[in-house]
Amino acid sequence: MANKEEMEQIHKYFAINLFNGTWDLLDKSDRTPEHDLEMIHSAHTSLYHWMQVGGAKQIYTGEWQISRVYATLKMGESALKHGQRALQICENNDLSGFDKAFAFEAIARAYSVIKNNSKAEEFINKAKAEAELITEPSDKEYLLNDLKSII
Repeated sequence: MANKEEMEQIHKYFAINLFNGTWDLLDKSDRTPEHDLEMIHSAHTSLYHWMQVGGAKQIYTGEWQISRVYATLKMGESALKHGQRALQICENNDLSGFDKAFAFEAIARAYSVIKNNSKAEEFINKAKAEAELITEPSDKEYLLNDLKSII
């Protein structure tokens, strides 16, 4: 049986590798329905492992990635649920700037998928306002470019 430190390393290993694997699947141009299911499961499993060893930032990031997966798969209600959870984690843990802006992005993207463009615009605007707190120019540019892909 692994000791506590070993278990933490195991959880961290799987959290990181599943997160990266989920991105590989998100970027895959010829994704199959089987890949879609793998993407859902890998994103959730990554978050599970972060919940064992990570802090608020890692858990927020996992919720955000799950929201992105569901939005990509046009599963708007699930995308919205996880986007709202990401925002809640930001608000409960004083995460602002880049993280909170991307929580707004996730919610905007989910609303776009469920065809509520007025709510999508509202959250795009919240993301843009939050982007003013981002000090790294490349991070701000990345967010603003990502927002353009929503509606």
